[in-house]
Amino acid sequence: MNKNTIAPLVVVLVGVAAYGTLLAFFTQPISCGCNGSSSTSSPWYPCVHNPCPKATINLDSDQFNSPTNVTMNIRDDSASPVALIAYYVKDSNGDQYANNNWPGPTIPPAAVVPVNILIDGTMFTFQKGFSYTVTVVTSRNDLYSFTITY
Repeated sequence: MNKNTIAPLVVVLVGVAAYGTLLAFFTQPISCGCNGSSSTSSPWYPCVHNPCPKATINLDSDQFNSPTNVTMNIRDDSASPVALIAYYVKDSNGDQYANNNWPGPTIPPAAVVPVNILIDGTMFTFQKGFSYTVTVVTSRNDLYSFTITY
């Protein structure tokens, strides 16, 4: 390499480095979705992983309809809808009924939705005077447990 080609090469390299530095400092990061994806994310436009807001649901009331059926009025106190996908019911002896393949309701923000919880009655049935723990699972795999008494 001779002296006539080194000088232009150095100028080009310094220019590329300066452009990359400016790009890195002046490019606004792109906020990612809750799953960490962004359609415009690239090495030049980094994706910032913001934590997804956790849903907050609460039990407003419950009503036992039969020894195998209870309706729970659940409120979504978060800013986004909450989809329920599974539930577990446990009695005071530790017996548990699980419904892992439940097409549960989606609760809109600031709304109360009646949620019907059924058990098959083989492990246990709801008995007056006893407490039960009902755990619901959201589509984000958040667990919420409520204690209800018949």
